[in-house]
Amino acid sequence: MIRASILNRFLFRPVRRLLSNPKDNLENQAGEIRQADKASNNNQIKISEGTPEQKAILHRISEVEWYHSIDLGHGVVTPGIFDHRPFLSDYHLPENFKDMRVLDVATYDGFWAFEFERRGATEVVAMDIGTWKEIDIPPRIRSEASKEMLDKETGSGFHIARDILGSRVQRKIMNVYDLSPELMGKFDFVLCGDLLLHLMNPMKALQNIHSVVSGFAYIVDVFIPEYGEDDSNAILRYTGGTNRMVWWRFGLGCLKKMIKDAGFTEVEVLSKFEFSLHGQQEKYWHVVFKAYP
Repeated sequence: MIRASILNRFLFRPVRRLLSNPKDNLENQAGEIRQADKASNNNQIKISEGTPEQKAILHRISEVEWYHSIDLGHGVVTPGIFDHRPFLSDYHLPENFKDMRVLDVATYDGFWAFEFERRGATEVVAMDIGTWKEIDIPPRIRSEASKEMLDKETGSGFHIARDILGSRVQRKIMNVYDLSPELMGKFDFVLCGDLLLHLMNPMKALQNIHSVVSGFAYIVDVFIPEYGEDDSNAILRYTGGTNRMVWWRFGLGCLKKMIKDAGFTEVEVLSKFEFSLHGQQEKYWHVVFKAYP
């Protein structure tokens, strides 16, 4: 059963306490999962007595474990544990993407890709891995996962949302480690959100992202305020990917220096804000960088 798999516990229910201290225990983590499940179930209960259109959509989304909360119309929102909608203003996105070719790196269910399309982008490419075996999983955890789990294809939520929304967003199967202008061309705008902390080699990812940017990129990730903002004394902590696939905890200054070292010539902080999981009170600090090649 997918819901009982080790990858499900570490990834499919990514209730990430990225700022938690080492004393956090399994009981606390189980409580988080129960809260997230309750929030998701409440979303479904609210529309269970709805219109025929609502019921039809609910039936289609009911078998997917949603990462993103996506408004599908007809009063239905997917029960994702990450709801970016209340924080859209914190990202300072362009209001109009007209005439822009846009890339959403690691799109998952596609929230950002569909948002860029809604804002008028001429072309949106939603890039993601094809199966879960491409995730940067520590060898110990990978050895405990079944072949069936590792071979499971991604994109179920994306395809359902794309169909219901009548979207033209193109989904491209590609690992960020393989991203290049030869394979993908260049983009006016690229978003990489909350990905670097899950990668063994975030610098390789940033270099590849830089290679396909013709306009500008937004690099968004979690940072630890206590690690400082000075990019001349960049601080990060290696966590090894064993706790919910988080390999690194970055200082803001460290992230800025990494982006510069990847080749971007100008990097500015657009915003810093606290972000919380759907249905929970604990918050995590995010930073939005705007970077020019």
